[in-house]
Amino acid sequence: MIAQPLPTPTAPAAILALSKAFADPLRLDVLRLLQNNSFGVMELCHITTTPQSGMSHHLKILTGCGLLETKREGTSIFYRRAMLPQNGFLSDLTKTFLETLDQTALSPELLKTRQEIYDDRSQQSADFFKRCAAQLKENQDLVASFEHYSGCVGDLIGNENLPRETRVIEIGAGESPLLTSLSSTFKSVLVVDNSAEMLKKTKARVEQEQLKNVHFMLQDYDTLTLDFPADLLVCNMVLHHLPAPAAFFQKAAGLIKPKGKLLLIDLCPHQQDWTRDICGDLWLGFEPDDLDLWASASGFQRGQGAFLGLKNGFQLQLKIFTAHSL
Repeated sequence: MIAQPLPTPTAPAAILALSKAFADPLRLDVLRLLQNNSFGVMELCHITTTPQSGMSHHLKILTGCGLLETKREGTSIFYRRAMLPQNGFLSDLTKTFLETLDQTALSPELLKTRQEIYDDRSQQSADFFKRCAAQLKENQDLVASFEHYSGCVGDLIGNENLPRETRVIEIGAGESPLLTSLSSTFKSVLVVDNSAEMLKKTKARVEQEQLKNVHFMLQDYDTLTLDFPADLLVCNMVLHHLPAPAAFFQKAAGLIKPKGKLLLIDLCPHQQDWTRDICGDLWLGFEPDDLDLWASASGFQRGQGAFLGLKNGFQLQLKIFTAHSL
């Protein structure tokens, strides 16, 4: 057991502050809601049916004792669980309490109102793709054109030595040339998209390039079911469009066979808020540690990966995760 630092003279105050933070049912609800999620103040107000002034008070208490932290997404502020220090004298107590708290299910009312927030985020994304599908590829290329990281993707997939019979699913392929590469490498590729407009663009590209082994499914990712699990699930610059990024990994764990692979490509954190307007981004990149944490919590083991800095200032992260074995 790692020795904990000796309490300081301010230890009683810290213990009282932590006890106070835990001693309120609404604050416990907030902590559970933020287990693997980030929400803004008004979103938390909606989920918990709490006035903004009251919610701000509770968030101040939780943040003040180190249980929550804020993350800026452009002009918006989101709250999330804080990373606990490894050797703080209250770390073991806090970790044990949170682990116990997380075993308690959210009430049906909270689940319902949380889903309303997810649905609202999804609708924002769907409305954007319906409105801007025609110029989306051009806009996305302003951020990260596939040609800038295609070689790295090829190396990552090649190093896995996957057989040609590998069953591949790509989520939200759009007009990215990655689909062409997957089609030429593997026997069959299934493209899943929840936007009819974007799936139409994908089909047009497939027909133009005469790709005979690509199949299509118009379906929301969170309700996706498969007759057979995938050997390789590809998520290329899609995660930042999803309403609940951590839930993506939980869903992926049920879609990939044991020891199957997840290829994830997305942006590192940035503050280029204009990507919301022209690319429909819900999230401005992700901390690499967050992706690893969400993946691990869903039973994935991190494998090879790479980071690529682009001339426009954005940084890409490319990661391969392996699903747990039975």
